[in-house]
Amino acid sequence: MKKLLIILTILFFSCQLPDNEMNYEQGLVVFGRISLTEFLNETFGTIDTLRVSMSSQINSELDNANQLYINDAEVSISGLFDNNLNESTIRLTALGELGKYYVHDSISYKIQSNSTYKLDVIYDEYIVSAQTTTPNFLTISSIEDTYNCEECSDNTIYGQTSCENQGNQWNSEIQNINEINVNNFDYIALDLAESININLELIVDSIYGNPDLLNPYIEDNIISTIELSRFGCSVGSFASKPYFVLDIDDQEEDNNPDLSAIRILTYSLEPKKMAIEPLTFDENNDGVLDSNDVYFDFNENQIRDLTLINSFYDTTQVFKIWKGPYLRDEDFNPFLVNPHIWTVETSPTPIMWLYFNHYGKNLMVIQSSDQAYYDYLSGNPLGDNQYLLPDSNIENGYGLFTSSYSKAFFINVLRKD
Repeated sequence: MKKLLIILTILFFSCQLPDNEMNYEQGLVVFGRISLTEFLNETFGTIDTLRVSMSSQINSELDNANQLYINDAEVSISGLFDNNLNESTIRLTALGELGKYYVHDSISYKIQSNSTYKLDVIYDEYIVSAQTTTPNFLTISSIEDTYNCEECSDNTIYGQTSCENQGNQWNSEIQNINEINVNNFDYIALDLAESININLELIVDSIYGNPDLLNPYIEDNIISTIELSRFGCSVGSFASKPYFVLDIDDQEEDNNPDLSAIRILTYSLEPKKMAIEPLTFDENNDGVLDSNDVYFDFNENQIRDLTLINSFYDTTQVFKIWKGPYLRDEDFNPFLVNPHIWTVETSPTPIMWLYFNHYGKNLMVIQSSDQAYYDYLSGNPLGDNQYLLPDSNIENGYGLFTSSYSKAFFINVLRKD
């Protein structure tokens, strides 16, 4: 009940406009991240591509928002970049488009966990800075649990009143939630590294930019499988039946006063897979569309043809509220964003339907964040009040300079219905 009251309070106050007029000050907007990933009991770190732009008033009339990006700023990050723990400075290179800055390939460095890094950005008369202290601890385990599944005997009907009004029975059943394997990433990534003889650090670097690189090396016998359903107590809200439960600990010390938010990213490794539209009723159970059979017309062209078969797609009101509106490609095939990102604060964490946008093999990345990311979200967590800014750690400017510590595992997601 306490969590519910907090959510309702946020919803209420985030809709209230300030009584006093806010004085706008133009400034630099900077977003940057340092990412650490644990792999084979080692940590591999990268400085992600950083963006710099100029802020703009809400009522500004811009011909193109891209004109706000700044491509000629001086950007540097200082801190410990080698195992000798000597402090040094890395100057980032401008990509020349969309305000992007990156560490040139000729620069070698090693990010240290539990270390403070300082960002400095200079553009004309604007000088901004920020600091982040990299996280250094993260454990993940899958635990058993139970769930009281309440659903209609016709599981396509939602809500007890609607169920009983249509002559059906409302059922309640305690169901077991089983453990899954969350320790398969190291084995698969190591197999890839040995097969094509590349550096382990390059494997970690490719996770976020090209995670499907690992797909051919995934063996079904070492990853867990779940069956994703579109009906019953498996869908409906964030309180739906979980497919598994994760126990996540990012605090090495008990009673640690620093707060953090956990990001859970779900990458589909096969989001663009094309296949024939599925049958929802197959009288002969032969996979062939007969006169009495019904197929799911994903692209709404009244022809059973190829579609993006791994999209977790449905047309019910429940899906329209929680998943929609769906994006559509040039052939009107529905698809969802990849990766899907969810932020939580508490553990154990039930992983239910809202964490998945695609069937097929998925990579789940669990990220522990620094204090700055937590503070940024707490400033305006729902982002629905344009007069409230998130709590930025960019001094004399806007944006966020943060760091994260990640672990990952693979899971296979099958279509149940």
